[in-house]
Amino acid sequence: MMPSSITLYETYAKTIVFQKNKSKYHVKAHHPDLTICGIGRSATAFKLKEEPLVLKVFYPPYETIAEQEQHNYRKVKESSYYPTLYESGSNYLVIDYIDGRTFFQCLEEGIPILPDYVHQVDQALSYAKRQGLNPSDIHLHNLLVTKENRVHIIDIARFSQTKPCYQWNDLKAGYYKHYHRAYFPSKVPQWMMNLVASIYRATQQ
Repeated sequence: MMPSSITLYETYAKTIVFQKNKSKYHVKAHHPDLTICGIGRSATAFKLKEEPLVLKVFYPPYETIAEQEQHNYRKVKESSYYPTLYESGSNYLVIDYIDGRTFFQCLEEGIPILPDYVHQVDQALSYAKRQGLNPSDIHLHNLLVTKENRVHIIDIARFSQTKPCYQWNDLKAGYYKHYHRAYFPSKVPQWMMNLVASIYRATQQ
């Protein structure tokens, strides 16, 4: 049997070297055509130089999550709320690059988060549920809004989990209760959002 050919994206993925420092992984080396555009708990995302695509490569202990996320992206492939999956491998996937701001960046920069954005997230999550998924781990970093005011959701590996997740409901409740109040700051500093997120995670354990 002839060996399968290695794709360009797989070649890119093989150039990425991670180094563990204490409990965190850092990128030690990568191909010059790649630019880091996102760093997460289980993977690092790279923007491709010549294409509007993202190469997401998972750290060695989390490579099984790659298969989960690939499966989930295929389930929501008919929805424009999610990036398209173009290729996947044992430790990587290739999806659309979404040119926009995360909800986290919007709060930090004072960009209004409109009620319609919240409605779009609800629509996207309802669609995922209809495809048999369980939307989970929805946070300010995986909700993106473009200049055209379109919302997209990324990082959906945890949509495979079976236990209930109320994170989006809690975020939404906080939005309606506090966001439009006079006391809510026009710009929210990173440290404050990170502190609130840490306290929230601690209360869920």
